[in-house]
Amino acid sequence: MVLKLGPIIIGIALIILIKFITSYEIIGLIGVGFLVGYMTGGGAMTGLINSVIVGTMGSIFETIILIFMNSSVNPYSFIINELTSLTLMVALTTLVYSLMYFCIVMGIAGAIGGALNNSFSRYFQ
Repeated sequence: MVLKLGPIIIGIALIILIKFITSYEIIGLIGVGFLVGYMTGGGAMTGLINSVIVGTMGSIFETIILIFMNSSVNPYSFIINELTSLTLMVALTTLVYSLMYFCIVMGIAGAIGGALNNSFSRYFQ
């Protein structure tokens, strides 16, 4: 099991782009998970672990970006939400949902990508 920083950074950037640009989030997450798993090249377990790390970091960055987007669009509602702790509750709910959703989808796709890379690398060496 090897953590590779290059595919992780590329995956996080792609997740943020997919989340805010397209409405086909599930297809994008499967594609990014597969890509990260394939780029790591160490088998199914390495692809799974790297894809889960990308999913975790991507969901954390997405939640942080959504909190700042809410504060920049309507600062008065952000202040009211802060006083009533709604922002923290919504952020934690979004984070937990995103963590489960991103990690499961990307972990499965990353394991498939890592397994395919490992099986193809035997034939092309």
